[in-house]
Amino acid sequence: MTNGTSDERPRKPTRRDVARLAGVSDALVSYALNGGAPVAPGTRRRILAAVAELGYRPNQAARALRSGSARTLVLAVPDREDPVFANPFFAEYAAAIESAAWERGYALYTTATSFEPDRLRARFEEFAARMVDGVLVLSSGAADPGAIDPVGLPWVELNVSSARAGVASVGTDLQAGAEQATAHLLGHGAQQVAFVGEPNAREPRHRGWRAACERWGVPPGRVYDGGYTREGGYVSGLQIADEDDRPDAVFAASDRTAVGVLRAFHECGVRVPDDVAVVAFDGSWEAEYTWPPLTTVRQPVVPMAAAAVGRLLGEPETEHREFPAELVVRASCGAHDAHGPATPAQ
Repeated sequence: MTNGTSDERPRKPTRRDVARLAGVSDALVSYALNGGAPVAPGTRRRILAAVAELGYRPNQAARALRSGSARTLVLAVPDREDPVFANPFFAEYAAAIESAAWERGYALYTTATSFEPDRLRARFEEFAARMVDGVLVLSSGAADPGAIDPVGLPWVELNVSSARAGVASVGTDLQAGAEQATAHLLGHGAQQVAFVGEPNAREPRHRGWRAACERWGVPPGRVYDGGYTREGGYVSGLQIADEDDRPDAVFAASDRTAVGVLRAFHECGVRVPDDVAVVAFDGSWEAEYTWPPLTTVRQPVVPMAAAAVGRLLGEPETEHREFPAELVVRASCGAHDAHGPATPAQ
């Protein structure tokens, strides 16, 4: 007994159906869709028209089994209390990586993971079992090659400022960018540039700030532990605002840090840039929408993403690819003249 309806689903069109409608062989359909061999333009058009008419969708799982490739890349980011993509810079970077992967015919999936060696190796073994083609690791030098190289899966490390032997990596010249940002403030008359960020003398942005001060013959300003968070910048900004001998300029190690500094200054009546000029680092989209708009050193996310994906997919490249940063001048530094900054004292 039936209720007048059918539970049978319509049969999905197959590659053979496409071939029959287009008047070609199964092999030609495969070549046209997968790029396995040249196909005459007229034949390709007939095949694609048949695909569209039938609504044919290739079986990606079967294709992966045949080729040993899922045409898929993974972006592995650290699993931590402060989510990576709460930082607009990393969100923009991930979008650029996805676009670069798509242009080469690959899908991109993102996962958060611990970079503890055993855990990371287990994740790489999982990726390999799923026939992932390669992994982009946002680890800033934290990934252990000894743990993951034996898996045999290609990987490229991101957000790295210096080369590591045997590790393919992409990053920005952070020290040079920080030096450029600090020199911009000094070149426009700042007498004391404070540093708000990671209070680590080995950290590249810290080194660049100090190097600029030394090059200009100016004693380095005070260091405030603002890290790379808005909260850290806010607390540091309150400390600066409360000081009688506050600096007349601040180099913030990230845009997020600078956002916190700007809020603290606003709440305390410290005028930017009249009382304290501010320059930051990263060049994220939110820098343009602070008040005042934030002068920042921009990391070139689009070319970095293209280089990372290309390196992962086997394009010839050096082990470490380093990109220069670019100073984007807005209102927070107080410098709008077309003549540029002065030069260091000799």
